Amino acid sequence: MNLGRFIAEEHYRLTRVLADAHLTDEARSLLPAADAILGELSENGTKGVRELAEETAARVRELS
Repeated sequence: MNLGRFIAEEHYRLTRVLADAHLTDEARSLLPAADAILGELSENGTKGVRELAEETAARVRELS
């Protein structure tokens, strides 16, 4: 597995955990960092991460 992909996945997973714990500020702070990492990956490196990114972003939006 690509190291960048792993790091992006872990950022999204942590963001989701924060959102599920209703730690709104923390989740909103971490999501842009995860998105920035994802943006640096090659197209091949993003496979499987985009869905996780979309689901996580939706969960964070629900906190509003």
